[in-house]
Amino acid sequence: MFRLAAVARLAPCISMKRGVATATKATTLGVVGCGNVGQAVTHNLVRKGFRVVGAYDPDPARLADLPPGVPALSCAREVAEAAQVVITGLPRPPNVKAAAEGPEGILAGLSEGKVWIDHSTTDSEQTKRYCEEALATGAHVLEAPITGGLEALKKGQMVVYLAGERSVAEAMKPILEASYLEVLYIGEVGTAMLVKVVSNMLACVHVIAMGEVLMLAKRANLDLKVFWEAIRLSAGNSFVWETGAPVVFTGSYDPGFSLALQNKDLQLGYDMARKYEAPMDIHQATLAIYRRTQYQMGAEAGCYSPPKILELALGESLNIPNFKNWSYDNEIYKGSVVVSHNGVE
Repeated sequence: MFRLAAVARLAPCISMKRGVATATKATTLGVVGCGNVGQAVTHNLVRKGFRVVGAYDPDPARLADLPPGVPALSCAREVAEAAQVVITGLPRPPNVKAAAEGPEGILAGLSEGKVWIDHSTTDSEQTKRYCEEALATGAHVLEAPITGGLEALKKGQMVVYLAGERSVAEAMKPILEASYLEVLYIGEVGTAMLVKVVSNMLACVHVIAMGEVLMLAKRANLDLKVFWEAIRLSAGNSFVWETGAPVVFTGSYDPGFSLALQNKDLQLGYDMARKYEAPMDIHQATLAIYRRTQYQMGAEAGCYSPPKILELALGESLNIPNFKNWSYDNEIYKGSVVVSHNGVE
């Protein structure tokens, strides 16, 4: 589903009003950054019959898992030269900068009518600069952060927020629908990143609160599976409760997204709060708890690790056996994400 509901404007990226053709299965696509997001998106596109004509990652090992027939190219510029649409999914602002700039970067390979879709959760001011540089050559940049969880992305069940020129966003709809349940247009460049970062901040608040109440239930000798089901039926339910509690129960703490990346997103949100002078006391405390968790557990520990700190401090385990075969599916129902569960015993 593609919705064009614009929300609050930030600083605009001025359009040169050059048209972009609506994407089809014949549109040539390239991927820069073949980590978790890039791999999942590439597989989704190929599975849906789109033409991925090249991919690049600075780590050659990641290129080994590309779908058959997708050529590995030697730099980001070659991908941008080969494809009409370049898709990126990079972990941090410095990674986006390295992929975008210089003689081997994406911007050097963009030309009239090409589009760069960036799924990275990154610095929106940096994206605005790239937008203006691309427009000078007749190309376009869409800010396109994603939400919903890596496993959902592999199944094409995440949501993507879009910012940039509305007409370009509309033209890219067929490509994006290969990986996302819903494509939601937010507004000018910068607006989509604010929504994504705030969503992550709220999720982290929920993770910390979830760990505390799970520990309360454990110490009160409640059955944790029954407790989980009871909260699902209550006003206290959330996407984090639905999908985060099971990864605590299994003891994985979601290693697919690291504490280091979660803290990067939290810091981006707090930087936005400082820029707009919006008090965010709870979110600042959340960032402090997440940083302490990273210092104790390590940068690559899973993003749901704050409850693990409680387990270690109190000598209590929140692991239960009912979720060892658990997975989940997302669907959109009347504008909200609804989660269904598989394999719960």
